[in-house]
Amino acid sequence: MTALWDVFHRAVLVLVGAGPVKQRLSDAYRDHLASVREHDVPEPLRAPITALRAAMHAAPATGGMAAPEVSVRKMSEKDAATHAAAIVDMFALLSALAEHEAGSAPRLRVVGGEDHVAEEVPAFLSRA
Repeated sequence: MTALWDVFHRAVLVLVGAGPVKQRLSDAYRDHLASVREHDVPEPLRAPITALRAAMHAAPATGGMAAPEVSVRKMSEKDAATHAAAIVDMFALLSALAEHEAGSAPRLRVVGGEDHVAEEVPAFLSRA
């Protein structure tokens, strides 16, 4: 899941960059998300990624432009912003799933022997 997280992270970094939302959406999808397939993502992300793919391929390729570029050009600013927000939501969900997955691993703990003496917490740490 780390590779998928990285793909979405890079897409989100493009989305929060400078420039018009339509250009950022087009770049994020083309450069990072176009190769993501439904079977590559966890179940909770399948419907949103399918909806995004459908929106990005709503218009046919024309005039030397790929279908996603044409589709984004035909979107309103509001629609493009909605799709950009959906990508951020997918990234947040993917992050939560990764955190849950990491949290389900057994945690290690330090166990002291009889000679282990608890040390007093330094004053600067106890105020934190």
